[in-house]
Amino acid sequence: MKNQLKQIIYDMRTQPVIAWVTILGTAMSIFLILVMLTIQLLYIMPFAPENHRARMLYGKYFHFESTAEGNHSSGSGGLSLLRARQLYKDLEGVEDVSFMQSDPERMDAKGPVGETFSVYNRATDDAFWRIYDFDLLEGRYYTPEEIEAGTPVAVVSESTARRLFGSEPAVGGRMQLNHNYYDVIGVVGDVSRLGTWSFGDVYTPIDATIEENGSVWDVNMGDISAAMLVREGVDFESIRDRVKARYALIDTELASENRRTLYHGAPFDQETITSGLQGSNSTPDLSDKHKMDALIYIILLLVPAINLSSMLHSRLRRRISDIGVRRAFGCTRRRIIRDIIVENFLITLAGGLIGLVAGVLFSMFWDGMYTTEYNESIHPTLSMLLNWRIILGAFGACFVLNIISASMPAWQAARVNPVTAINASK
Repeated sequence: MKNQLKQIIYDMRTQPVIAWVTILGTAMSIFLILVMLTIQLLYIMPFAPENHRARMLYGKYFHFESTAEGNHSSGSGGLSLLRARQLYKDLEGVEDVSFMQSDPERMDAKGPVGETFSVYNRATDDAFWRIYDFDLLEGRYYTPEEIEAGTPVAVVSESTARRLFGSEPAVGGRMQLNHNYYDVIGVVGDVSRLGTWSFGDVYTPIDATIEENGSVWDVNMGDISAAMLVREGVDFESIRDRVKARYALIDTELASENRRTLYHGAPFDQETITSGLQGSNSTPDLSDKHKMDALIYIILLLVPAINLSSMLHSRLRRRISDIGVRRAFGCTRRRIIRDIIVENFLITLAGGLIGLVAGVLFSMFWDGMYTTEYNESIHPTLSMLLNWRIILGAFGACFVLNIISASMPAWQAARVNPVTAINASK
């Protein structure tokens, strides 16, 4: 390793332009790969309070159509609480299930201090607090009894508590949401807007009343999602099979109304539900997305690898006589190839570290990099970005880039005739 470092320092002194272009070219490639990888992974990798994303399944939509002759009407949209419970409550293989408002609702909030300001309120049940690992700073969560009774209580985020109550304790205080009063019973740590299902400024009990005799739309549609924490080792497909069977039971109920359900493969995992490919009346297919992602990664690796390969070839041409001397004194071709690949990897690694730092800083501070339904700037924390998957992906890209760019020049250099190589500099 010491000899390789000396050789790199020597190359940078004698061929500074080529050496620095190689390092910066690698840095740019790793930077682009890291940014793309970060955008994808932050929507699916676990972070608090959504620490169990790998075990989560979500049911969000409901779709039905008329079976009456000459009537082709249909309806699709979010789930009503009635349908959500029929489809997803007490499923075998599910550890816990929460019924919550699919998207937080923007409301006006007012506390004892300060002016009225806008917050995102998410209505949830009590299981919500068991599924997601919130940091409870003060007080408690609301109970099933409070939900059933419609008790006006609220849990607020830390930053919202400060805006509502200033330096005074939030727990035990009262706040207004759209002019309705709520008693604050708990304070939790702030949640990133990248927390697709856990984000909110204020959390209130979900309305547990069901309009059994409402319109067709009210009975079937609403703004409710079911979040299921699947037991360890349980296959997702087995859960889907049970849900599909429940769709069949609902069909028997709707048959008297000349209607039937359309099943689209629910419930869905974290990647599918955040991909943007799932609609209320369509079955999502991620295969094309995965192919496109793979193609982009290949391009981001191959294009710079070709350029870096030519740079390495230029560096080796100036060292051809040194390689010839080593071959003349018995150095094997395998050793020559190995040393060149190791030297190139160290340079690639240096560029990769630069790209990694630049990618992390860019991901943290560049506005508009992430898109959510909130249409506001989102900045992930450093702890989110220093995830082992992201770092492993960056260093894995360095290794692949090194192998692609160094293999051919190293092989060509090792096959040069020693006499020809020694005389090349004369």
